[in-house]
Amino acid sequence: MPADRLALPVPPSPPPPWRFPVVAVIAPVVVSVAIWALTGSVFALVFAALGPVTAVATLVDQRWSGRRSRSRELDRFRRDGERLAREISSAHAQERAALEEAAPHGALLVAAPSTDRGRWRYADGPLGVSVGVGRVPSALELDPVPREGDESVLSRLRELVESAAAFEGPVIVDALLGIGVCGPRRSVMSAVRGLIVQCARALPPQEWWVRVSRPGEESSWLDALPHSLRSGTATGFTVEFGRRGSPVPVVVIAAAATEAQLPPSCRVVLAVSSGSPGRLVAHPHRSHRREVVPAFLSRLDAAEWARAAAFDARAAGLAPVESALPDAVALSGLLGPPEPTAFPSLRCVIGVGAEGPVAVDLVADGPHAVVGGTTGSGKSELLVSWVIAMAAAHSPERVSVLLVDFKGGSAFAPLAGLPHTVGIITDLDAAQAERALASLRAELRYREREIALAGGRSIEDTALPRLVIVVDEFAAMLAEHPDLHALFGDIAARGRSLGVHLVLCTQRPASAVRDGVLANADLRISLRVNNAADSTAVVGSPAASELAPEARGRAIITAGGEPRTVQVAIAAVEDARAVVDRWAGSPPPRRPWCDPLPARVLASELGPVAGIPLGLLDLPEEQRRAAAAFDPRTDGHLLILGAPRSGRSTALSAVAEAVVPSEPAGAWDAVCQLVADMDAGRLSGPVVLAIDDIDALVPRFSGEHRLAWVDLLSRVLREGAAHGITVVVAAQRLVGELASVAALVPSRLLLRHSSKQDWLLAGGETSTAVLEGPPGRGRFRGERIQVVHSEPAPVLGSVEWDRLDPGRPIAVATGRAAAVAASLAAGGFHVIGVDGLPAHGGPLAGTAVVGDLDEWQSRWGALGALRSSSEILLEGCAPADVRALTRSRALPPPLPAEPGACWRLRPDGSVGRAILPRRGRA
Repeated sequence: MPADRLALPVPPSPPPPWRFPVVAVIAPVVVSVAIWALTGSVFALVFAALGPVTAVATLVDQRWSGRRSRSRELDRFRRDGERLAREISSAHAQERAALEEAAPHGALLVAAPSTDRGRWRYADGPLGVSVGVGRVPSALELDPVPREGDESVLSRLRELVESAAAFEGPVIVDALLGIGVCGPRRSVMSAVRGLIVQCARALPPQEWWVRVSRPGEESSWLDALPHSLRSGTATGFTVEFGRRGSPVPVVVIAAAATEAQLPPSCRVVLAVSSGSPGRLVAHPHRSHRREVVPAFLSRLDAAEWARAAAFDARAAGLAPVESALPDAVALSGLLGPPEPTAFPSLRCVIGVGAEGPVAVDLVADGPHAVVGGTTGSGKSELLVSWVIAMAAAHSPERVSVLLVDFKGGSAFAPLAGLPHTVGIITDLDAAQAERALASLRAELRYREREIALAGGRSIEDTALPRLVIVVDEFAAMLAEHPDLHALFGDIAARGRSLGVHLVLCTQRPASAVRDGVLANADLRISLRVNNAADSTAVVGSPAASELAPEARGRAIITAGGEPRTVQVAIAAVEDARAVVDRWAGSPPPRRPWCDPLPARVLASELGPVAGIPLGLLDLPEEQRRAAAAFDPRTDGHLLILGAPRSGRSTALSAVAEAVVPSEPAGAWDAVCQLVADMDAGRLSGPVVLAIDDIDALVPRFSGEHRLAWVDLLSRVLREGAAHGITVVVAAQRLVGELASVAALVPSRLLLRHSSKQDWLLAGGETSTAVLEGPPGRGRFRGERIQVVHSEPAPVLGSVEWDRLDPGRPIAVATGRAAAVAASLAAGGFHVIGVDGLPAHGGPLAGTAVVGDLDEWQSRWGALGALRSSSEILLEGCAPADVRALTRSRALPPPLPAEPGACWRLRPDGSVGRAILPRRGRA
């Protein structure tokens, strides 16, 4: 307040000082003596006494006059002091009135709510509120008190100065500092009510919100405030005021039992008690800490003021629009009869605004819509209600709905049974989501063709239904599939003419939806968002960031005009059932995508195919599925690659009647026999050579056999087609020698792999990798396939063994002569060494000639001599030793891991397999 200077009363003037009249006393004496001297009359000396008499008289007169003057000055000083006291009192009254007008306490506001012309005037700067009555410093300024003078006068002057320095008046503090009140609960809440009412009276309701934590009984009147009310999470009873567009509170008022329980944001603390004055115990300025008689306000009076203020705010158009909306709206009360079909429209009612039901139309308001909202704001409920309302108003022949939910699919569960729903895509299977979205590209091409065939320019020239694609968590979808930016940009640009409409829902539209899509999405809906930037990006204003957190389903809608505040309707299960019943007789809509491939496909389900039934192909780009066949004549050899339990053996069984044995000896025999038949021209019809787990089979061969067998197989791959031979090989991965084998196989079936790296090494592209799915799921000829289920194919014949002639002796060359000799002796043979051979003729039947390799080498030609009369067996030696002893260049067949397995030198010079005779067996 501006200072007002007042003058102190002038102190009483002191009486003039008394002076002895020396001249007046001496002059008469001198004159009397002079007259006596001239006249000689003694009588003349009488005049000498006039001087002292006159002096005394003058002294008496001065003292009497001084008393009278002093009395007059004191009366004047007293009157001036009283007048100054009245002026001080009047000035203090004016100051008090000014303070009460600037910050009237709650009781004053309740007394005259309708005549309060200071309501909602706050714009900026300090926000003064009255916490009660106390000694308030005055703006008056008085002259300084003289340092010297009559003590009684000085005391009076000091008294006047002290009375002017302060007065009993409203103690006003800045509410922006945060105010906390502590003490007994009843007294505390009475004081806090007055503070809340003062703040609510000053802050414009259309610009400020109120957030209340732990309202308890106080909610009965706080709910009536004209401001937008929000629920807070602070500890204890706390009321916060903040500007719309910012979640940060500006004013904090808190209540607690003790000062320590108040939040740190309360820099001003008022301690109250029952029956005695309170005190400002905390304030940033120490001079403001003083005793205060709090201003109390009852809950009844506070409620009366809140209701009156809310009424006046609505009448003046100052209350926020959402305060007039219901907290919840049932969709069932908004569903009307179907919309007329005379004009293209997707109009439907989705909620209630200040003026009644609110309808949106993707055709007239769109063609596309963007929906924003933070977690818990009601996005999913909005989408469900919108789809049900649209399905109730329009038949499946006019509109179909494709739902994309990247939150798991549960949000759209109530919509699965609608006749308009053509599919629900979820994020549970990334591959299935990708194939379904790929179908959308095909849908655009399909609609272009239909419009062209009809000779029209847009969907309105055809009988095609409109397709509404609803995407929940659009940002999550793009994070997993960034290439879809281009697809949705294409749909956004051409959707109006093709009849494809997008409803894209996400928490952060500003960062998730590109400008190309936003430019074509004129229909904007934003539920509560966390900041003004997100709200402005969607609806062009910060209004959505100012919606109360507890107002679930409260939204701002804009469609080319001013934003409207709407309470979105909530759909019930009965609403979806009513839609199903309404369109029970309608034919199902055409689906823009096929169902995902099943986990199990039988060959009988594929129908007639040209070749061997292999599986079911998924062709999302063509919006269909087709049978896949393997034709050896055109496809050539086939390589099947996949992770463990990916269905490799099942796929192999689907195209082959039998498979090669999984152990080296059997696989060697099968390939060698096929090569022999091929060389001899003995093949009369198509032959399929199937080898399972070849990557596990090849390492089990010994070094020489491995290279030889791979060479034989490679020859079959190169020359087999001319003889009607088709090789089908299954493996987990291509390693070592298999790389050269794989290069000779033109066709590949890639089943599920463990990682994209493995898929890439198998010859696939990382963008088409199949990393999930049931056994038999993979890609064939670049398309996704589910291989037919078939029983495991039988294994080809067992390993071939030569039968020994029991009537002939045996000759054994071995690397463990002692052990073999003991075994044969135990089996009933007469065992002799190489040195014991007779000079002429061979050994007798029942004789076993056993020697190590060196002994037989030293008797060069002995084995050859015995070939015609004895069984020649080679055990426990390397293939090179066999070739050296038998003088043959041919590689002997690999021996299986069988006890007693050995090579047998046949009479014709070839090498076969045999089993050493054991006990009781010849």
